[in-house]
Amino acid sequence: MSGANYYKTITISECVPPCINCIGSFAPEAGKYVLGAWVKEGTIYNPNVLTYLNPQINIDFPATGNPAGPFSSASVGPFFAEGSIIDGWQRIETIFDIPSSATYINLQLKCTSGDCFFDDIRIFPEDGSMKSYVYDPVTLRLVAELDERNYATLYEYDEEGKLVRVKKETEKGIMTIKENKNSSTKRQ
Repeated sequence: MSGANYYKTITISECVPPCINCIGSFAPEAGKYVLGAWVKEGTIYNPNVLTYLNPQINIDFPATGNPAGPFSSASVGPFFAEGSIIDGWQRIETIFDIPSSATYINLQLKCTSGDCFFDDIRIFPEDGSMKSYVYDPVTLRLVAELDERNYATLYEYDEEGKLVRVKKETEKGIMTIKENKNSSTKRQ
């Protein structure tokens, strides 16, 4: 269903029993934050499209845990994709303020028409940096590392599990930065 709004509320509660070495619940403080995400329109990439207009992200701050409000301050956004389209994906990156009155935060992933896909959504303080890691669920090998600008370094392995290629996502596309060729002589 395109154009529909879907709400998924994730509640982070305290550990029971309390965990001495754990980080507390996520509760951002007021200030400037970076929102980063990758978006894609449709299922087939059209090289004639220079920017995606349908995927957008809005942020609001409800006064209670109810995503429908009431709201403690005005919403921010919509935020749109900008820059180059890389392998069918375009990046949203923006700085926004979390007001001091905010007790909750809602991200609204919206598609104004057709099908939209959202990936690698991250929020972190403007004066901070963030790296993310992606592992293959079967082999548990590192397959990607996302840097502070949300660009990926991709790792490819052969059948034996040896690293054979490292690629880097850049504003000009994906570039191979390292490649290993391994061979062994066969005994007769």
